[in-house]
Amino acid sequence: MSNDNYIKGLDAACVRILKEKNLVLTTAESCTGGMVSSLIVNISGASNVFKQGYVTYCDEAKEEMLGVSHDTMVKYKAVSSEVAREMAVGARQKAKADVAVAITGVAGPSMEDGKPVGLVFIACNYKNDVIVREFNFTGDRKSVRQQAAFNALKLVIDVIK
Repeated sequence: MSNDNYIKGLDAACVRILKEKNLVLTTAESCTGGMVSSLIVNISGASNVFKQGYVTYCDEAKEEMLGVSHDTMVKYKAVSSEVAREMAVGARQKAKADVAVAITGVAGPSMEDGKPVGLVFIACNYKNDVIVREFNFTGDRKSVRQQAAFNALKLVIDVIK
């Protein structure tokens, strides 16, 4: 199964469930670089459930755009559960959304801050609860990013169901 087929259907299901529950989603993406937002807006009717997303690829953007604490960045580094959590909280507050999903990780091809390629943290903030999941994906850069996007959509669906 190709990665495109791997994702197909999950994007539409996510938009459908958000619509059914009358919820607005925002995204805060680092290693996926807007891939989750792109998947959502590929679906007709996405404008009812998605107003904006944030691509915060560098550390400064995470701090400036999402309010991630500089101390958290220094202590845990960008690829951490703590940063993913703060990204999700900040995105939800800034966008005034009901749900936020945040992704930070190492897509490769080399380690980052001593963290291995494929290490990804995905956080979902809904009803003031934040769930963070840690993943260790395998494959090349594109594959890691696609697996992260897929699991971000899956986490949103699981959390709001």
